[in-house]
Amino acid sequence: MTSSSRRDFLKVAGAGAAAGLAASCSPIGAQPAQPPMPVATAVPAAAMPPPVSSVPPVTPVVPVDKRVLVVVQLSGGHDGLNAVVPYGNGLYYQLRPQIGIAADQVLHLDEQIGLHPNLKSFKALYDNRQLAIIQGVGYPNPSRSHFRSMEIWHSAQPEGAPASQGWLGAFMAQVYKVGESPFQCVNFGSSVPQALQTQHAPVAALQDTTSFQFLVDRRLPTLKDPLLKTFGQMYGKPAQKTPALELVASNWDSTARGVNVLSGSTEKYQAAAQYPNNGFGKTLQQIASMIAADVGTRVFYVQLGGFDTHANEKPAHATLLSQLADGLAAFQTDLEGHGRAEQVLTMSFSEFGRRVKENGSQGTDHGAAGPMFVLGKGVRGGLYGDHPDLARLDEGDLSHTVDFRSVYATVIEDWLGAPAHDVLAGSFDRLGFVA
Repeated sequence: MTSSSRRDFLKVAGAGAAAGLAASCSPIGAQPAQPPMPVATAVPAAAMPPPVSSVPPVTPVVPVDKRVLVVVQLSGGHDGLNAVVPYGNGLYYQLRPQIGIAADQVLHLDEQIGLHPNLKSFKALYDNRQLAIIQGVGYPNPSRSHFRSMEIWHSAQPEGAPASQGWLGAFMAQVYKVGESPFQCVNFGSSVPQALQTQHAPVAALQDTTSFQFLVDRRLPTLKDPLLKTFGQMYGKPAQKTPALELVASNWDSTARGVNVLSGSTEKYQAAAQYPNNGFGKTLQQIASMIAADVGTRVFYVQLGGFDTHANEKPAHATLLSQLADGLAAFQTDLEGHGRAEQVLTMSFSEFGRRVKENGSQGTDHGAAGPMFVLGKGVRGGLYGDHPDLARLDEGDLSHTVDFRSVYATVIEDWLGAPAHDVLAGSFDRLGFVA
């Protein structure tokens, strides 16, 4: 992007655009104050692992307002026990005689824990101190409903009615400034997830950056300016006033300029890595193109589905893990090639784990706790938290050893540089995985 385009883009006010830019707001109305949440259990410093390689952790020099968070939602309930495998525990193989990962196939991290063989790309990142694995993440009194548990993860409120905005929406409400990029918060998909919802900042819902533009018949290019003017008149005086429409109305012209800047800048991007040939890889490549173009995004959100593995889990899960690890490894390489690797932190989560004991269909049913992966050059790599005890299950499920809000608090405070208490409506210990 040229310096003049960059200056023009930074003047772009954030709002929704009728042709693909969705300003997402939660229902109107004041939200009652939430009671303080209990403090999560900290991970003792003594439990921190020794370095897994001679490569020292890298402390990013990127200012906090230039740092980017990429959130990957593993939809369906990820079986973390077959991803971070307790191969040194005989109970694992007793409870999973058909779907357990053989010890000689596991990528050993220590004498007890290792990674699924299809996570070779993650093992390389781990050895380079760029992958943190937080074990046993969950929350008290876990729900095994997809809808309810996802609602909890998105709102960061395990109890009571969900807040009027998601946890990332609450962060965006703190940092969003009118007049800056309309792409400060981007979801790749046709709708906006609850985690991003807020009344106070726009969210762009994209499906393809290469075609994200105001579409006008190419044979009639002179129609473009009158068409945009008409849209501006329509949205400039909305019949019904809502926070979403007011964001659109107040900044229509600059939003239109921002859309043009995005479509032009992504055309100049050349990938510095070979991405897997699947939808997840394509989406990550588009995120990399936006980061390389410096369009001002603080939060990206993307989903990888298919983790509800009730039957025939072993081959399906192996394929998904390859897509996840190989896609994110290519993403990291691409960021390195564009000099952006120190600017980006990527975090994955799922609404719940799976039950420890396999079912009669060579699959697993809905469970509770599971691991989270956090990767990037700004990560202090290693294992965090205790692996759940297979001998002390909670109704057949893994008991959580780390509250997920401690992971959120670490990302908000130590990476994004915002007050976590205001975002999470409570105080939670930070885990130290950000360098």
